[in-house]
Amino acid sequence: MVPFGLSSEQFKAKFLVSLEKISPCFIRELKNLFTVSIPESVLGAEIQIFLGDDCMETPSAWIYYEGKQKKINSTDASIFSGKSVELLSGDYAIPHFDEKYYINEEFNAGYLIANLTKQWLAESWWKAGGWDYPIPVLVMVHDDYGDGSSIKLSAVC
Repeated sequence: MVPFGLSSEQFKAKFLVSLEKISPCFIRELKNLFTVSIPESVLGAEIQIFLGDDCMETPSAWIYYEGKQKKINSTDASIFSGKSVELLSGDYAIPHFDEKYYINEEFNAGYLIANLTKQWLAESWWKAGGWDYPIPVLVMVHDDYGDGSSIKLSAVC
């Protein structure tokens, strides 16, 4: 366990190490996603990062495709309006930080983790070539954890 007492910069650096360990594999998975064709009925997508109620869970992320004629089909591997795909499963290891990091309002680990994960995901997306993704894509943290803002991931408006 990482005892309470790190500065916010030390905390972020320690957390970022766990994300950087999975970056190569995550970027490869994103590159594979980018090879799947997108029909005209899909007008955009949104990536939601999930941290759990207390922000102590390992972050996970899903992409949700939006557009005309939504459908639900969990066996269809293609991209369509209404499709959701898990991008980041949350099965990687993050340091076990003392609970005080999360309950101390002055430290606010959840805020730091939310913003750090969102920025890391955006950078991974761009490294995989996602700026050229053919539809508008935004990433945000579910329930507006962190600073509550979204990041534009693709050049398409």
